[in-house]
Amino acid sequence: MRNPPLPERPEGAVGSLDRGLRLLQLLRDYGNLRVMDAAAHLGISRSSAHRLLQTLVFRGYAVQDDNHTYLPGPSLDAGPARLAWTKDFRALCQPHLQVLARRSGESANMMVRVGKSVRFLGTVRARSIDATNDRDGIVMPAHRASGGKALLAELLEGEVRSLYFGGAVDGAHVLDETEFAKLTGDLEAVRRRGFAVNFEETESGVAAVGAAIHDRMGEAIGALSLSTRTERFAALADKTLVPLLLDARAQIEKDLQLVTLGT
Repeated sequence: MRNPPLPERPEGAVGSLDRGLRLLQLLRDYGNLRVMDAAAHLGISRSSAHRLLQTLVFRGYAVQDDNHTYLPGPSLDAGPARLAWTKDFRALCQPHLQVLARRSGESANMMVRVGKSVRFLGTVRARSIDATNDRDGIVMPAHRASGGKALLAELLEGEVRSLYFGGAVDGAHVLDETEFAKLTGDLEAVRRRGFAVNFEETESGVAAVGAAIHDRMGEAIGALSLSTRTERFAALADKTLVPLLLDARAQIEKDLQLVTLGT
């Protein structure tokens, strides 16, 4: 059987989207990309290439190193979550996120864990010029995000070790023994306190608190977090952020008692 011909670019194709997808292919195939190389490959100006690459950084498909070279980001190699219930879960959590963002004056997020990553399913940004960024759709390493740590803390230590040292090696989330020891300490603190902290581990200038969300069977199925600027974190964390976070988690878990997700 002859192979079918490759499809032609459709007449109605969106040029900027096509260029963005081509950059994703270049990052996937070459492993790194400079602005001048991106511009040359796409036949566009450096300023246009820079804007496209910065958009990929914003959505987690690229990261930029100290030499201003772009590398594949965590979203680029993240496969589908394949969790049929996540749409219902997001819909159930969304009004609670809105209330939490309004009460706290900070951005509220919800996420699920897929292996060693967390997928942000929803963000409600605070109505403030200093609000942290929209993380909807972003993929982050679970051991760095506050919600990810909260979910990892639900596992036994042996399960966490198996996750990070067993099976196929995930280059984006490889931990050495020193890093794993730090993670173990972080997870012990999460179990003791009932919430997790991320202080500039995923983004410079941003701190967050997170807590796991349990279904009616007591299983942790997702996490909730509040993110703020680091300069405000110390004053807000214990008196405002954590109490509001845990209250919102309790309200979500009440709702989960009444529903079966994905049906």
